[in-house]
Amino acid sequence: MSITKTLRASALAASLAIALGMALTPTPAAAAAASTTGQTTFSVILQPTTLLYYYSAINLTVPSSALLALAGGAPAALAAQGLTATGGTSSTLSATAAAFATSAPGSISAVGLTLSNVWAVRSITTPSSGTTKVSVSFSGTTTQATATLSGSTSGSSIALSSLATSPTSFNGTGLGGAPQVGNVTMTMDLSNAKTAQTYSGATIYITATST
Repeated sequence: MSITKTLRASALAASLAIALGMALTPTPAAAAAASTTGQTTFSVILQPTTLLYYYSAINLTVPSSALLALAGGAPAALAAQGLTATGGTSSTLSATAAAFATSAPGSISAVGLTLSNVWAVRSITTPSSGTTKVSVSFSGTTTQATATLSGSTSGSSIALSSLATSPTSFNGTGLGGAPQVGNVTMTMDLSNAKTAQTYSGATIYITATST
C-alpha cells in the first residue's frame, strides 16, 4: 500500500512540475514588420502632333447679284440716239446706232476670293522654336500655283491662281483647347465663263506640319 501511494505521489509531483514549467516558459513575441521605401522619377515625353480638320468638298455658288456687281452693275439706259435711216432695197430701211462700250471690266478677270474658316488645326509643338505650319497648293506633291475649272460647254472655263492660306504658322494649340482656324484665298478669272453651270476639276491640298 505504501509503495502504491508513493508512486502516485511521485507521478503527481512530476505532473505539477511539468505544468508549472510550461506556465513559466515565456511565449515568443511576434516579429516586427519590415518595410523599405524606393523612389522612381516619372516623366511624360510628348511628340509633335497635328490634327487637321477640313472639308472633303466645297461647292461655291455665285449668285447673279454678285456677278452683276463684279461686272460693274446693271447697265443704265443710255442717252437718246438720233439715227438716220438709209434705203436698202425698195422695201427695207436700215439704221445703225453707235457701238456700245462693251469691253469687260478689268475685275472680272481677276476676282479675289476668300474662303473663311475652311480648315482648323490642333497641335502640340516643341517648346523652344517649334511651330505648326500650314500650306496649300493645287497639287498634292508640288507647289502648283494655277488650276482650271472646266464647264461642259467647250471653251467655257474658270482659271484659278494665287492660291494662299492664312495664317501660315502659329504656336501649338494643345489637343484639348480651341483649334487654330484658317482661311484660303485665290484669284478667279471669270472672263471665259460663258454658261451658268457647275465648273469643276480642281483640288486644293492643305498640309499642316508641327515641329
